[in-house]
Amino acid sequence: MESNKLPIIGYACASHLGESLSNLSGQSGATGRFGPPRLQLDSTALQLPYYSIDDRFNELDRTERILFEVIEKALQRSQLSPAEIRRTGLFIGSSSYDLRDSEIVYQQKLEAGDPSAVPMPFTGYNRLGESICRKFDIDSEPFNINSACTSSANALLLAHSMIRQGHYEHALVVGIELYNETTINGFAGLQLIAEQRIAPFDKSRDGIILGESCSAVIIGTRSKTAPSLMLCGGGSCFDPYSITTSNPDGSTIAQTLENALRNTAIDKSEVVAIKTHGTATYMNDISESKGIITAFPEETPPITAIKPYVGHTLGACGTLELILFAEALEQGYVPKTPNFETPDPDLPIIPLNEEIDARDGVYLLNYFGFGGSNTVVVVDKV
Repeated sequence: MESNKLPIIGYACASHLGESLSNLSGQSGATGRFGPPRLQLDSTALQLPYYSIDDRFNELDRTERILFEVIEKALQRSQLSPAEIRRTGLFIGSSSYDLRDSEIVYQQKLEAGDPSAVPMPFTGYNRLGESICRKFDIDSEPFNINSACTSSANALLLAHSMIRQGHYEHALVVGIELYNETTINGFAGLQLIAEQRIAPFDKSRDGIILGESCSAVIIGTRSKTAPSLMLCGGGSCFDPYSITTSNPDGSTIAQTLENALRNTAIDKSEVVAIKTHGTATYMNDISESKGIITAFPEETPPITAIKPYVGHTLGACGTLELILFAEALEQGYVPKTPNFETPDPDLPIIPLNEEIDARDGVYLLNYFGFGGSNTVVVVDKV
């Protein structure tokens, strides 16, 4: 095993697809469940599509219940001993953490006429980390990463780096993004939510549909079974162009891809395919497609997108889309991109319309977010 590659030894997730990762194959791209209640925006009742895990949005214990169930399954799959779990590093990536719990408590106090009601009674990011450590007897201090849509992708890279530096033998990387009214109202206010479907790179695309996810990935210096996927590391690049979008000329995206290849000592010719960020927003699709072409001017690898299957899970998409993509690779295929019908003449790339065989080799996973955070994760199918 090359020194920079770490085996992925366990994973589990909960998303709109349910618990069965095999549901990814053959899906045509659902339009999303209308899970949340009707939302009041500027006194206008709107019903927004949403990819939900379930419809129980107002249960105060929902976050921990989903979180603990997913982590338990990932730990079981990893076959780590209690002593190994105790020494495992914990890395959490999210843009909202337990924000919904704050909303629920605030609403309850308002309805009860409690004068102590404040909009965000739970402040800081460490409540979930402390709960995970208590539940699973982990001694490590949690690392919390909040970098918008790259949160759990950056958590993966930080975990990989700290294992390579010798701080840990294993790392538990958690991505979580559950329904909350603050986030969905924010994206609705930005007019980024699609009416019916997510159609990355399609001429008729009209935006994102948000989704829920809780996912856990375990990496380590060694695996008790032969791993099928290795985490090689990756690269990041900060883009000061705009708080909400990457530079539309694709330069920052290209630089992020090149950083990832350089940091992992991988040649462009080794890349089998690219999982795009693929949000189906106008600016993201332009910047990402131009960036890929700039980084791969001679021969562009096949590209695909995962968000049409599960929605945009924001800070959790790093771990969730890694898991779903890994499962597809293990089953022998690179998934197609649902909902793509009409090429956009302004975009220089076309995503996969059909599944292709998953050859052994290197795959790039793109994640780009608000605030100028751009990350590419590199994995190797062996």
